[in-house]
Amino acid sequence: MEIRDLSWNENVSRRFNNPLFPKSIRGLIVGKSGCGKTTLLLNLLLRPGWLHYDNLNIYVILKSLFQPEYRILKKAFEEQIPTESILGLFDNQNEIMQLNLSPINLLEEMAKNQMDKISIKCKFFENACDVPDPRDVNPAMKSLMVFDDILLERQNK
Repeated sequence: MEIRDLSWNENVSRRFNNPLFPKSIRGLIVGKSGCGKTTLLLNLLLRPGWLHYDNLNIYVILKSLFQPEYRILKKAFEEQIPTESILGLFDNQNEIMQLNLSPINLLEEMAKNQMDKISIKCKFFENACDVPDPRDVNPAMKSLMVFDDILLERQNK
């Protein structure tokens, strides 16, 4: 469903994100394991018009890169694959798995043939100690910090 911004404001400023979101976003995606947090996050990162990537730094902090979704996302951003192509990879998941193909290898092949590369600034951290201090994050840039299952080990004990 397409949402159109039908607001009327005398001080018009150009909107860079989906009209469902406020112009400035600060929020948390919180929920128990398996409830769809990663799916929501991937939609936010990959769906056209949901995020504006200019001046955006993305920090993903994980306990480990065991989730295939994050391994695919990390490789795709490293290879500068356009988000539409990444979505296509997810859309064709069943066929890829039936052919016993590696999505990582497919991304490497895509990168060789991809003419229009993108540059999304995304850093992945597996150790919470390596996460940048918020005071060191450039305030002129937009930042998205994703903490996924950082406390999982302690929760399981």
